Amino acid sequence: MERTHTNYVKDEYETASGVRRALAASLMETEDARGRRTDSTFDDLARPSEKARATGATTESPSLAAQGSPSLERTMAAQSKPRGKWNRIPLWGWWVGGSAMILAVCLLLFFLVSKDPGFTLIVRGAPSGSDVFVDNKSLGNMRADGTIRVAFLEAGKRVVRVSRQGFEDFNTSVIGKDGETKSIPYSGQAVDGPVELTEIDYTGPMLFVKAGEFIMGDDNHEQNEKPAHKVTLPDYYIDKFEVTNAQYKRFCDETKRPFPTNPHWDPQYFNSNPDAPVVGVNWNDAAAYARWAGKRLPTEQEWEKAASWGPDAQQKRQWPWGNSPEPSRSDLGSDHPNSVGQRPGGASAYGVQDMAGSVAEWVDASYQPYPGGQAADANFGTKNRVVRGGHFRLDINDVRTTARYYHGPEFEIAEKKLRSWLTGFRCAVSADDPKLKEFLRARTSGK
Repeated sequence: MERTHTNYVKDEYETASGVRRALAASLMETEDARGRRTDSTFDDLARPSEKARATGATTESPSLAAQGSPSLERTMAAQSKPRGKWNRIPLWGWWVGGSAMILAVCLLLFFLVSKDPGFTLIVRGAPSGSDVFVDNKSLGNMRADGTIRVAFLEAGKRVVRVSRQGFEDFNTSVIGKDGETKSIPYSGQAVDGPVELTEIDYTGPMLFVKAGEFIMGDDNHEQNEKPAHKVTLPDYYIDKFEVTNAQYKRFCDETKRPFPTNPHWDPQYFNSNPDAPVVGVNWNDAAAYARWAGKRLPTEQEWEKAASWGPDAQQKRQWPWGNSPEPSRSDLGSDHPNSVGQRPGGASAYGVQDMAGSVAEWVDASYQPYPGGQAADANFGTKNRVVRGGHFRLDINDVRTTARYYHGPEFEIAEKKLRSWLTGFRCAVSADDPKLKEFLRARTSGK
């Protein structure tokens, strides 16, 4: 049997070089079958003559190829086979294909978003430099053709105000459906003399409340809200939002006043929520901040007018947004307040936000009965301060614009221990305040 095997080997492989070639071919077959052929193996087997030239050796006779060795034929076929169909794609083809894929994704996203596009509002004829407010939120830019275009507005009724220094505010409303374009003509009139700016940035955004008469109080609810009576106020500005942790921290940093104690419901509240309303400040803390900012706490009358009065309709509102109880418009039913300005739909007619819910607010007033009021309350007097607006843990009916609460100017020992803080504040400033007037003159003159 051994002799037979030996004779077979001699017949098949007559020389040592033939054995080496057959062995190389056999290895190629094995690697090709497994799908793991490496570049180095491919190069070693694909260019034997090049290797021979590099070493100065003579190449073996191609007699085995001429004899039609099946192993060598498969080896040569493997050498001439392309390395993959993707390698044949030129570089510019990859660029074109990648760009097409990106375009397809963008078109898909556009289609998904445009399924509910809202409607577009166009204001025509407004003076250059006008600001457009939709639901008390500044939107839109003046285009080259003199129009102001606001896109993607939520379908339904939207309240529109166009403001421009030197012109009366143009107020209107528009009802739009998804996909519609609504056009409204501007009809504001220029006014003579100096005009107060509707919104300013004076240690935070502030809104202008025009002088005039309004109805304070409510004859249909709690005794301490009665009687409804007329009050006339001069021009003033009031903070658009409640004072935030970030604003109060700046005050503390500059005056070396200690930070407020964090509430029990969030031990990191002050430092971790810069845009949330500050809490844990007593009345004296709030008044000190207001003086530092060049402002003061609003009077109770100023707070209620900014929250409840509709100057266009000359009517009282039970809630800042109107007379229907809509909890979704206010920060209620939560275990903590949210960042300021999260519910612009709950703004008052003047654009002031977060006046129902969020945190209760200190005002500059002692808790006293209204003139002509018949309410008897042992807490009336000069020892308590008025707190307005309600807070995030109350019910919608407890955050009406006329609801009145009270608290001592300092926190009691039990409150300091429990740290159940619910009260913050906002500031106001009279329009004729000398420092404010100087600030406005510098702004309008461009200095």
